[in-house]
Amino acid sequence: MSTCRDDEANAAARGPAAGGTRETTVEELLEQIRRMAAREPHARCPEGSGPLAPIAVALNHLSTQLTVERTRSEEAFGTQALITQSPNSMFSCDVDARIRFINFTMPGLTVEQVLGQNLFDWIAPESREVARSVIQKVLATGEPGGYEARPNASGGPEWFAARVGPIRVGQEIVGFTVILTDITELKRTQLRLEQSNRELESFAYVASHDLQEPLRKIQTFGERLSKTATTLSPEEQDYLTRMQGAATRMRQLIDDLLAFSRVSAKGQPFKRVDLSAIAREVLEDLEATIEQTGAEVSLEHLPSFDADPTQMRQLLQNLVGNALKFRREGVTPSVSIGARVDAHGSRCELVVRDNGIGFEEKYRERIFNVFQRLHGRGQYEGTGIGLAICRKIAQRHGGNIEARSTPGVGTAFHITLPMRQPLHG
Repeated sequence: MSTCRDDEANAAARGPAAGGTRETTVEELLEQIRRMAAREPHARCPEGSGPLAPIAVALNHLSTQLTVERTRSEEAFGTQALITQSPNSMFSCDVDARIRFINFTMPGLTVEQVLGQNLFDWIAPESREVARSVIQKVLATGEPGGYEARPNASGGPEWFAARVGPIRVGQEIVGFTVILTDITELKRTQLRLEQSNRELESFAYVASHDLQEPLRKIQTFGERLSKTATTLSPEEQDYLTRMQGAATRMRQLIDDLLAFSRVSAKGQPFKRVDLSAIAREVLEDLEATIEQTGAEVSLEHLPSFDADPTQMRQLLQNLVGNALKFRREGVTPSVSIGARVDAHGSRCELVVRDNGIGFEEKYRERIFNVFQRLHGRGQYEGTGIGLAICRKIAQRHGGNIEARSTPGVGTAFHITLPMRQPLHG
């Protein structure tokens, strides 16, 4: 805190007062030295008269020089240095998307030629609408956003990830910033993986489909042999029964593999679905099993959102079916289906909860892998693909699924899904 008052300093620095000349004091010089040592910008000492006045003038001159040097140093190590050396491309634009600042030069163009141009002219046509939608939302809400786009220029990166933020003057949004990051290699890798996944899914679908016919013949001839062969010994009859059982399990396995491959390969377009209506249909389909087990099933109100209705039905059928299958002996099965939407209305969490046998938490990831079973085939029927299908459905919808369980208490499956899909804005 300064002991040299600013009003006195400014008045004295302007020169002698009308009533006489004020002498510079030792205390004022010491205070000026203290302020300069503290790197206070534009520190000034009153320039009066007397033998100490030339020292005050010299200190003020030195303070000005130090302030200028510090400013130059701060500029060299400040924001401009970061902007100039950044590997990211940076734009600032007004509300009409005219470029007002850019930290690099387009190939073959100067900065002057780029300034004032419309930003969307530098974005590939197929990416413009996505970019325009994000930018308009940022200008309307003031919330940052992002998108991926191809540039409308050759000789540089093929793909960018753009981060968009608002520019404010007071409470008014007067423009926006765009920071571009080169994601060409990441995008190429992503496209290769997507192609590889499509090929694997196609192979699984074709292979499973082609296996159906020879397997159907095995089952058909096995049934005929069982009906016509009257001279088989008990041992031979046992072999035939085992063969038919193996063929039936193989048929179920092929059907499940086809269902797994169809999640991505044969998925239907997303549309608005009423999850409550789908859940009621699923419970009607499982009515016989529910009555047989004496299960108590509660269904809360579920939201409507963008989804593939067939896959939502498959998801609920698998989860409720598992809850009825993995029940505890001597305990009435209890299954509840509920959901809640987050505060922003952007995602919902669907929960399917039961009071079944449960499992140890260390298996919470393993159960979603293909062909993974925690129990022997003799205890519970199935191929170990149902939960893998559920995860694949959740992922196709841009969501995820996880399980929380306690042995002997029950299991809860939590499925988080977006309320709206990209095709619906």
